[in-house]
Amino acid sequence: MNPITTIKREITIQLPKENVWALLADFGNVCHGHPKVSKSFITSSNTQGLGATRHCDFTMMGASAEEKIVAWNEGNSMKIEVYELKKMPGIKELSLDLSIKESGKDTILRGELNYSMKNAFFDFMNNLMMKKMNAELIDGIMAGHKKYFETGEIVTEKTKLELNKVVKIS
Repeated sequence: MNPITTIKREITIQLPKENVWALLADFGNVCHGHPKVSKSFITSSNTQGLGATRHCDFTMMGASAEEKIVAWNEGNSMKIEVYELKKMPGIKELSLDLSIKESGKDTILRGELNYSMKNAFFDFMNNLMMKKMNAELIDGIMAGHKKYFETGEIVTEKTKLELNKVVKIS
């Protein structure tokens, strides 16, 4: 059994919870708020909710992923699992839990990235450098979603993000 790496982050979005959920639940358009996803689209008949699937093309190494919603709590949270990963060696399993909660007039978006590596060599590489890269990745996801949700600006790798607003959770 390979160990699971967990990275947790939060960010405050200056929008009501219902607005944040509506944007978050737009499952096929993750590319609008994710700086490392160049293109994304729905691959299932249902566009959101349990069982919905999407394809994502990443900006790095020509990588892509097939993702599926495996848990859905309407208006509150979802869990996304990667069931196929191309050109991203070493990763065995990967999931992202996203949840939101009201904070006055604002909404706190919480992300929890969980992944395991294929073997001891990749476990070593994870500890050496990949954990840091994945922490930067989830920081970008959180700050990218904040930017897109608050401004409507589609985020790219070149978008200036407020990474200092991302809070690390133990």
